[in-house]
Amino acid sequence: MASCVRILHCAGFRFDSPSWDGPGEWVAQRNQDLWQTFEAVLSLCRSEKVDFLLLAGNLFEQEYVRKETVERVAKSFAKLNGTKIFIAPGERDPLVTTSAYRLAVWPSNVHIFLGDLSSVKISSPNVTVYGAGWTAYRQDESFLDGFQTTRDGTLQLMLLHAEVDSVRNNESFISILPEQIASSGLAYLALGHQEVWSGIRQEGETFWADCGSPEPRGFQETGPHGVLLGKIEQGSARLEFRQLGQRRYIERTLVIQADMESLAVQLLAETSTQEQQRDLFRFKLSGPLREVEAATPGFLKLLADKLRYVEVLPFEERLAQLGQNVVRTVEPIIRKGEGYPTLTQVIVNKLQERLEVAESVEDYEHWELVQKIGLAALGQGREDDEN
Repeated sequence: MASCVRILHCAGFRFDSPSWDGPGEWVAQRNQDLWQTFEAVLSLCRSEKVDFLLLAGNLFEQEYVRKETVERVAKSFAKLNGTKIFIAPGERDPLVTTSAYRLAVWPSNVHIFLGDLSSVKISSPNVTVYGAGWTAYRQDESFLDGFQTTRDGTLQLMLLHAEVDSVRNNESFISILPEQIASSGLAYLALGHQEVWSGIRQEGETFWADCGSPEPRGFQETGPHGVLLGKIEQGSARLEFRQLGQRRYIERTLVIQADMESLAVQLLAETSTQEQQRDLFRFKLSGPLREVEAATPGFLKLLADKLRYVEVLPFEERLAQLGQNVVRTVEPIIRKGEGYPTLTQVIVNKLQERLEVAESVEDYEHWELVQKIGLAALGQGREDDEN
């Protein structure tokens, strides 16, 4: 039986993805941040004498990836002497014909799992590593259906780009069920799909975790971002979360006040100088439309001198984020002199008026919800997503 192995578990770098929240000028900096985090991962592998680097999917963004990016990653891995690297391609970097993984010659210490579940046995240490790679942008079967390890005396590890759920069907793939993990016989299952790490979990004798992404990409991705590092042995997973994210996204909704300067001073007092220069801030102003329009430029100027990355969202942009598709897809509104309106059109007219004069985000959201409920009751149909 293998004694124990040191692993570093990560996923979700998505190199070359343009998807970063915020103004366009932030994108270049966030791409630099991502490379800095990647270098920190390599440094940890060296300093912590990591045996296995487990990359559980979405290393690249297939639709945007460049050849020079893939080559840079491959050359970086070649310098990790003493560390074996295992990669399970995911939904954003699947092994399609034009796959990013075909754009470079990978060093001998890298193993990329191709398609269905397969395994690699390593005699020293005495370990078997299982994995599977996505070969399309959809995955229609659970990776662990009927899977069980062979009891051959090796320490059994697996990495997959997947998530654990009690519901089998998902929009793009079928989740792994807790009972499948419990019956797998694995010592550790390394997953990558969520943005934020899951914590260390256990099903039966198998430990598992989703490491989350190493860098947040938007204001909805709160919480720590980094990698999992530690030791795995049969019946034990001594792992710690190492926070590596270079910056945090911080978003707040503020109500317009008479003294916006005092509000700006208060916000700045709540953050350290380091946070002001490091993190990315977005403030959404709520209140009467005209007051928001008048206050936005001055409020941004008050903050811009202290915060390195900041944007202030005026009311109109906030409404665009709320989604006005419900208003735009109902029956045409009947105006005066155009005939007799139906009951539905009367209600739509009234709600349209309410939405147009909404003086706050809360007001708008309230009448939008009223509209959804009213149209559903009148037989217009209910939207599938009513979050």
